[in-house]
Amino acid sequence: MARWTVEWLVVTKGSERTIPALAFLQDQPVNVRRQLLAILDAVRSTGPDQWRDTTSHDPMSGICADLHEARDRHDQTLYRLYLKWQRRERRVIVLTGASKPNGTALPDTFYEELARLAATTSTVPPPFATVDDAVRLTLEDRS
Repeated sequence: MARWTVEWLVVTKGSERTIPALAFLQDQPVNVRRQLLAILDAVRSTGPDQWRDTTSHDPMSGICADLHEARDRHDQTLYRLYLKWQRRERRVIVLTGASKPNGTALPDTFYEELARLAATTSTVPPPFATVDDAVRLTLEDRS
């Protein structure tokens, strides 16, 4: 069975374009980035509905019930990469990420914004980043 394709959500405000998940990952330690991306790749190879390790990847609930999160923990910090699996298209959209201290919750407003971001994936054309977009944004940030 073929692996699922990966797309990265782009947010455009005026003339400014951002890739929220890329910005999140760039701010994390290398071991966190590697682990979250390794989880994403592993789930892509089996599919989200066959994945059984809920400590590393799990569906969400509430207003984000159509989303999943890739999960990692280092010391007392939890790291999350938020994903939308589009089964018919066999693709996963990497939306954004967040970190939080263990034993705490992100505010409801975070999940409301996450649901709004996820809803934009259904627009035509969908707001997905190309590799060129990511490279350009990364280079611009470093200059």
